Amino acid sequence: MLSNKVSRVAEVSVQAPGHARGLTWEEIVVCSKSYGDSFYLFEEDAFRGNFNRLQTAFSATYQKTKIAYSYKTNYTPAVCNLVDVLGGYAEVVSEMELNLARSLGITGSQIIYNGPCKSPRSIQTAMQCGALINIDSWQDYRNVMAIASTLDEYKAVVGIRCNFGMEGRERSRFGIDVDTPELNDVVKGIRSTGKLVLAGLHCHFADRDLESFRLRTLGILEVAKRLFPDQIGFIDIGGGFFGELPESLRCLQKTSPPSFCEYAEVVGSLCAEAFEGMESPPILFIEPGTALVADTFRFYARVLDIRNVGSRRIATVAGSIQNISPHARSLRLPVRVLSDGTTHDLTSEDQDVDIAGYTCMESDLLTRGMRANVKVGDFLEYSNVGSYSIVMKPPFILPNVPILMLAGSSRSIREIRRREEPDSLFSTFVTKQ
Repeated sequence: MLSNKVSRVAEVSVQAPGHARGLTWEEIVVCSKSYGDSFYLFEEDAFRGNFNRLQTAFSATYQKTKIAYSYKTNYTPAVCNLVDVLGGYAEVVSEMELNLARSLGITGSQIIYNGPCKSPRSIQTAMQCGALINIDSWQDYRNVMAIASTLDEYKAVVGIRCNFGMEGRERSRFGIDVDTPELNDVVKGIRSTGKLVLAGLHCHFADRDLESFRLRTLGILEVAKRLFPDQIGFIDIGGGFFGELPESLRCLQKTSPPSFCEYAEVVGSLCAEAFEGMESPPILFIEPGTALVADTFRFYARVLDIRNVGSRRIATVAGSIQNISPHARSLRLPVRVLSDGTTHDLTSEDQDVDIAGYTCMESDLLTRGMRANVKVGDFLEYSNVGSYSIVMKPPFILPNVPILMLAGSSRSIREIRRREEPDSLFSTFVTKQ
């Protein structure tokens, strides 16, 4: 069982005035002595700020909005605990994530269980602890019904993930198609059991633009009007929100990333209009992941080697593209060079340098053609790495690095995940027959 004491092994306190985001050179030197040549940094205050701004924006247009944080985006326990402290819900999509939430002491009533492949055992756990289960498919429905039939004196709360078309957009592969008889059969089956309470509806789509959120909200409200003519407990529009982006990343997006207030104005206003005058309007759940956590993590890696190969200058660092972008997407993540307490400014003597990872893959390049004066022993700081990097980094060539947390005005730094060790990775292999 995990607890609130996860990985609280060591703490470093460094006073460094006048540096609000990221670490100073002095802090990096202290941290590297204890934690090695590469590590992640989680900035607690930045996460609190993102959560509170998103909650405030939505509450202003629809008061009964609740944030359910997407565990799959980054399930670092310190982050999940912070969500609970801030009053958020846990949005989980697997037995592993459900068990993590329970192990961290998250109450069942604060857990939303989504996902296409829920095991029967995890469904039973979710029902017994009082979690909200969103049914994703006909097989999911059958499993939920079978487990529900074994319940004694209480009813489990469920919702249905709906799949509907949005003009000009590809249909999702998840959820129950609202235009088929299957949806009515599921609704009728749930309501006839006496063991389940159908409380609301869920949807989620991959598109992140404002129009997608308008269309998905209109779509789910239309289904709700049909299935719940009198009263509905919740509407869940999923996630996919943009968060804060530096200009270097904003300009790479296909559409201009909306602000939290713009999302809230579209979604919240539609819900407020739909449920106006209702004595007990439903909860509006939103399920952000990237929007809350992406810009709250940084990755630090020491420059280990610099070589010239033909016309190329290559700096090899104690990290990999998989530390910052597991899909090796062609995003130019914000990066700065730190050395002797200062960030290098571009000079006429600086050269283009490729930042290469420690793996044996030719494609392991964290940045191509960075214009900077980089020396062995410097550290590179990559920001906006909190989304999916931690959870999708494979143990390829080397296991993953520690995570440190920077907290409060005192800038105390503590370890919230130890460096992965080879022994723990190899312990699951069977070496003797």
